[in-house]
Amino acid sequence: MTDVELLFLVLALIYASECACWLPAGSVAFRTWLGRRWRPVHPGALLGNQQGGFLFAHALPPLGTLVIGNQFPLSLSPEAVLAYVASAINPAGRPAQTAKFFRFDEIRSVAANSRKVLINGELLLKASSPTYAVHLAERLRQLREALPAARAAAIRELLRRSLDTAAIEQRWQEFRKETTEVQWLTNGLFAFLFLLAPILIWRLSLSRCWPEIVAVLLAFTGVIAWKFRRVHKAFYPAAEDQRFAHFLTVLLSPATSIRARDILSRPLLETYHPLALARVFCPEQTFADFARSALREIRHPALPECPRDEALALAAEVFWRAGLRESIEAFLKQSGLDPETLMQPPVPADATCRAYCPRCLTQFDINEGVCEDCGGLRLVSFSANGGQSNGHQIK
Repeated sequence: MTDVELLFLVLALIYASECACWLPAGSVAFRTWLGRRWRPVHPGALLGNQQGGFLFAHALPPLGTLVIGNQFPLSLSPEAVLAYVASAINPAGRPAQTAKFFRFDEIRSVAANSRKVLINGELLLKASSPTYAVHLAERLRQLREALPAARAAAIRELLRRSLDTAAIEQRWQEFRKETTEVQWLTNGLFAFLFLLAPILIWRLSLSRCWPEIVAVLLAFTGVIAWKFRRVHKAFYPAAEDQRFAHFLTVLLSPATSIRARDILSRPLLETYHPLALARVFCPEQTFADFARSALREIRHPALPECPRDEALALAAEVFWRAGLRESIEAFLKQSGLDPETLMQPPVPADATCRAYCPRCLTQFDINEGVCEDCGGLRLVSFSANGGQSNGHQIK
């Protein structure tokens, strides 16, 4: 392998690493290549852990798009905030949660420091991104300052906004319009870096054409970085520290410059529930499947539903999940889906199946019992079957 071939191999590996994105548990990515067909993507178990996993954006032109939605990571009530949510938006289950608990009347300060959300200087949770941490801190400050009698309505409004598909569509259309030039430039940089530059080096040798190659790369990265900064300021005006850091990396690294639109798009819709993003971007069947899984988790979360014994903490979990269920069921009805139809029991796998877990849908050959995989959740009997068996789990 020549030195030039080794150089391009290293460059390709660096670019591959730029295509990787860490997706925290509790988040769902929506990915497309050509912009017509979107797929939800969960944190990968192969390249991940309980905190999340890596996913990869489409590496080849037209480079595709990646947006991320988040399950709201707090249980709220008019009296308190609990850093724990019983339902899980990802198939792998709940992420690790701090389960920190504060009454609103004892909250003196709320702050965001990078990805950390702090109450009274104490860590409440780590958000999926710095911009999402700012969003959470702002919502908590608004609830703290609201009158106790008005907090229930404010929480319902927060849930409603997280499912506002009209707002998602408007923000997405604005983003597409503002990033058209960025998309063309990043694809042009990819073509120059991985197609035209190797051809020039092969035909002329690196020693004869490297000044021209460097000049073109600097022109591309400079223009992309300038346009990146302008778009970032328009959509994330408060994120000055992140904007400066991203601007420098886009300016100095051609591999990062090619993925500049991903950096802009990933936090674009992070304040919305993944179910609302699925409604806007995904085909009807994909949305229905996603809705079925999300609703089942809300109605039948794995045990324990709350890890704390305080009455206000238990009440916060119940209040939040009831509000979330009500909001999502209303959202599904508006979207043309019947929640009860989505929650139809599975068809028994064979004549020995007597009961099933309402959460994971694993089937059992007993009439009564619990699903240990779901924390001891009580089984639901198939009403058409009867009799007793030896209690084997049927996968």
